[in-house]
Amino acid sequence: MNKKRGLLIIFISSLIAILTSAYLLYSHYSDVSSFCDVSQAISCDIVNRSLYSEIFNIPVSLFALITFYIVNVLSLAALRNEKPLKLTKKQIYNIIFWLMILGILFALYLIYIEAFVLYAFCPLCLLLDILILIILVTVIKLRSLEG
Repeated sequence: MNKKRGLLIIFISSLIAILTSAYLLYSHYSDVSSFCDVSQAISCDIVNRSLYSEIFNIPVSLFALITFYIVNVLSLAALRNEKPLKLTKKQIYNIIFWLMILGILFALYLIYIEAFVLYAFCPLCLLLDILILIILVTVIKLRSLEG
């Protein structure tokens, strides 16, 4: 994988994650049922409006939105060969790497909550989990190319 392709994968994945997180944030506060409520076991609303959907009264989807926005901006800057805050590409990769490590750890916790506490899965949340994995694997490859 070349660096440009890897950064493009991260940029597109984070863009999809921003849109997904924004919808989940909207849905968190909305009175309207989400389009992804299929059943009791597959329901964005059950998960997204549960006690576990907030940390200190802040929706988890807002944390996701901010995180993916940062990843998106950093990957775009790296694609354009810009140096935001005078960061090198290696530093950008490291920031994205550690954000995704935190993201995957939190995602594992939330998957546990979905499976063993709520008995319901949120398809959009699972999409975010997959995007975290894609970004993490990609940035690991980019870090190895950087040396």
